[in-house]
Amino acid sequence: MATESERISSIHKYISNDVLVWKIHDSYHRGIADAYYSGKKQDLWIEYKSQIMTKKRRLTPRLSSLQRVWLRRQYELGRQVWVIILTDVGHYLLKTPEEWERGPLPWDPCVTKYRHVAEAIEEHVNG
Repeated sequence: MATESERISSIHKYISNDVLVWKIHDSYHRGIADAYYSGKKQDLWIEYKSQIMTKKRRLTPRLSSLQRVWLRRQYELGRQVWVIILTDVGHYLLKTPEEWERGPLPWDPCVTKYRHVAEAIEEHVNG
């Protein structure tokens, strides 16, 4: 399985040049999301988690306490914030704190290709 960074790069190669893409690596501000996207309509922060899918139970994203606080605070301030779980069988786009905390079940809808994740991001920021 590819690393999380390699998977994010695989998504980014499908995003068009009219979307600003910022892959964040910040050792000083722990908890900040992995990536920021800015389009014609709005901005979007995404925290990516690469995990192995379970067969029978919910897949709760492994967010640190700092990530939970940062993501929820941004959401409460009206920012667009997603958590995307990248698994070996599909990718889950979680768009609210309730979805992040609950996590998807193995049979919940997901997208299977990096291109589809990129399309969802682009559609969201460009409208």
